[in-house]
Amino acid sequence: MIKKDQSARATGNKTRVEQAEARTEQAETRTEQAKTRAESAETRTEQAETRTEQAKTRTEKAETRTELAEARTEQAETALQNAVHNEADLRTEISPRLLKNITPDGTVGQKSPLDPLTIRQREILLLIAEGQNTKQIGEILKVSPKTVEYHRMKLMNCLNVHDIPGLVRLALREGLIPQEM
Repeated sequence: MIKKDQSARATGNKTRVEQAEARTEQAETRTEQAKTRAESAETRTEQAETRTEQAKTRTEKAETRTELAEARTEQAETALQNAVHNEADLRTEISPRLLKNITPDGTVGQKSPLDPLTIRQREILLLIAEGQNTKQIGEILKVSPKTVEYHRMKLMNCLNVHDIPGLVRLALREGLIPQEM
């Protein structure tokens, strides 16, 4: 019987040792899983930090683009103000010669072949008489060359003049440009 007891104890001990080894393996597995989860968490933290840095960089770039856009807007406004000012100067310079026969109340003083012309046609006539070409007139008046050609055609039809030298002679005769000797 002693042998049976010893055999039963040995079997019990063996079973307990096996159970302890199994629990140890489970504990080691859980430890490895915990380490893996910790590494994953660190990786996610690093990725989040990288995304945060990228977001800051994008914000800085957006602020820079906004500043550049504001600077371009200011430049455009300045250019527009200059263009308006230059246009006003051009009108101030040209208008007295164009409106020579028109009185302040808007009526025509003496009869002139220029009376039926619009202000734009008078501007075109004056610039042609001064020797400007179509492209130059377009740049001065801030219109396309095609628009200048259209106004010149209407001007010539209205005055019944069929060439540029005829327009220049008419402008000289009407006193739009001074006669040079």
